[in-house]
Amino acid sequence: MKKLFTLFLFSATNFCFAQVVCNLTYEQTIQNFDVYLQNPTGNTMYRAKMYIDADGSPRAYGPNNSGLDWTANAGYTGNWWGVVADASGQNPILQTASDPYPGMYVSTTSLVNSNYAVSNPLRYCNSETVPFFVLPSSVVSNGSIHIGDVGYVYNTTTGQSCFAIYADAGPAASLGEGSIYLASQIGVDPDARTGGTSAAIIDYIVFPNSGYGQGTIPSIAQIDSIGNIKLNTAGGSCIVSCIGPVFDHTIPTTVISTPQLWDTAGFNISFTDADNSCGSGVDKSFYQVSDFNGTEWRANNTRGFFADDFDLAAINSDWTTMTGTWGINSGALDQNDQSLSNTNIYAPLTENLSNEYLYNWSGKISGTGNNRRAGFHFFCDNPTLTNRGNNYFVWFRVDQSVCEFYKVTNDVFSLVSSVPMTVNASQWYDWKVIYDRITGKIEVYQDNIFIGSYTDSSPISTGNYISFRSGNCDWQIDNFRVYRSRAVSASALVNIGACASCDMRYENQNPSSPAGKVRSVVVDAAKNVSAVQSQNYNIDLSHPSIINVVNDGTAIDIDTTFNGTQLQANWTNSTDVNSGIANYYFAIGTTPGAADVVAWTNNGNSTSVTATALTLVNLQHYYVSVTSVDAAGMRSNVTASDGQMYLAVATNILMENSQAKILIYPNPSGGIFTINTSFTTGEISVCNSTGEIIFKSTINNEKSTIDLSSQPDGIYFVTLKNGERTYSQKIIVQK
Repeated sequence: MKKLFTLFLFSATNFCFAQVVCNLTYEQTIQNFDVYLQNPTGNTMYRAKMYIDADGSPRAYGPNNSGLDWTANAGYTGNWWGVVADASGQNPILQTASDPYPGMYVSTTSLVNSNYAVSNPLRYCNSETVPFFVLPSSVVSNGSIHIGDVGYVYNTTTGQSCFAIYADAGPAASLGEGSIYLASQIGVDPDARTGGTSAAIIDYIVFPNSGYGQGTIPSIAQIDSIGNIKLNTAGGSCIVSCIGPVFDHTIPTTVISTPQLWDTAGFNISFTDADNSCGSGVDKSFYQVSDFNGTEWRANNTRGFFADDFDLAAINSDWTTMTGTWGINSGALDQNDQSLSNTNIYAPLTENLSNEYLYNWSGKISGTGNNRRAGFHFFCDNPTLTNRGNNYFVWFRVDQSVCEFYKVTNDVFSLVSSVPMTVNASQWYDWKVIYDRITGKIEVYQDNIFIGSYTDSSPISTGNYISFRSGNCDWQIDNFRVYRSRAVSASALVNIGACASCDMRYENQNPSSPAGKVRSVVVDAAKNVSAVQSQNYNIDLSHPSIINVVNDGTAIDIDTTFNGTQLQANWTNSTDVNSGIANYYFAIGTTPGAADVVAWTNNGNSTSVTATALTLVNLQHYYVSVTSVDAAGMRSNVTASDGQMYLAVATNILMENSQAKILIYPNPSGGIFTINTSFTTGEISVCNSTGEIIFKSTINNEKSTIDLSSQPDGIYFVTLKNGERTYSQKIIVQK
């Protein structure tokens, strides 16, 4: 009776089902290999061995076992099934001088090229050049398969695959055979005598009614073209996982989104995590944020991250030495007192902000004893105690070739698990320890190879310290990082600023030295670990320095202009050590900071400007305002000039006191000004910075008084007119 069922995902170390839903009907079992039909495509699917079929090769068989395969596999006198025999059936026909291999037998296959004669080696599928597989008659009939139909063959241990054709018939009780060429394409030893595999590791999917039929041997390009179409219809290459678990040996990947050129506030980082198309899927994703303090890269341990490359001459103050002789040696942390059985250097770390933590470092254990060991405590609550209070501990033993898992309760060690591993003395390793504080599972990796795990049914859910430990050895540590878990392909918020809760706490030291870094690493369900990816970030939290002075005119400050179509200004430099000054912007208005005459305009890097095509108003004051913008887009405060007044009649204006014999004093004043002038008649007017006339009087002697005591502090302009002569001067009311 046929059985209809659906296979779903499961996973084990290095094996997986891809995420597909299968609809298979069981057909039969041959040599303990189950054969299925896929619904509704009708494809035949099975996982089996692969023996090598040399048939069809012009040198497959020859006298005295001179061919690629044993002659007995082609038959014997009176019963030759694998080669062309003479009319009597007693003797194989030998190839002639015009054939590829004179003196060898003519080997046959079920599929032929009808353009050639029976005794011509070119009539048959050459096992060395054509990818083909062999089927017994029961599989052919049950699957409605015809000679020449196309199939997909996949090696579950290597991940290699190849499209092939059904080209030869095999024994009824045998399943799993392929050509020399097919074996070579999928990573199976193609030797016809000693190669192949008896293990059930080769998947075969046969597409019924897909070939050219008897009489035509298609090219590889034609086989591939048909195969791709049929495989996509069946559900894609991952459909092989419907037959059974597929070996996943490909590392997953992780990509960090491209950052902005500069960051000035907290931002989200996006991650794209992926496994290979038929892989086990990304199971764990981690990230780490670090920052550059001007001397070294660190990480905020209160945020659950840690980073130390041990590149400075002294150990960072984050670490506290309890026991042992710890120092920096050749850019690595080193404890070199081999007489001590329990050394201790610890650091604070907040360990309750994510479900999982990944601890990663390079380590080397050396020395001269026979009980050399070193390890790492995590989720500690009291690092000053002998065994660090309550915590977990992973212990690497060189001389016993074992990795030990300990749980420490009330400072008492308990060995909870041990797994064999090889730790060679004086050899650097990359070690990773992953702890899930929710499930209690601890995993250990050495050089990204999974070593073993332990799951605590009563997990420690919070910790405040980490500690390195050694016993009777020299223990060196480098490139120590702590990562936090995140959702797969999710984003993470990064806080920046000079605060205790910020992930990136510093600004760029200069435009070309990034102040932030994010790392990402992922692990798939088959425990393959990705390469660590990193991305630098430019941080600028400070506005550019204020522009100290804006002068009206081209050099020193002027108060009056006589050109009614242009205004000029120049200013001092602004600076920004973090990202540098990108541009200056200027505006012109009738009040300081206003832009009613010329809107804010990018002036590039120039610190002077000449604005043209203006229409200025007589006796109106104009102000040039300037701000700088750094490369991060942050602006300085606006600085405005003290203004310049446009006078329409320039020829009769007397610009010097000595010429006009005029003196206005005191200036600045609280509001009362005295004017001494040689004029005996004339007019006096005073306008404010907006051009409004606020005082008007006549000159009737050589000394006059201006009373602005009721006016607010600021800059005002006095104009004296005597006939056609005009004099203008700036005065300042300052109470």
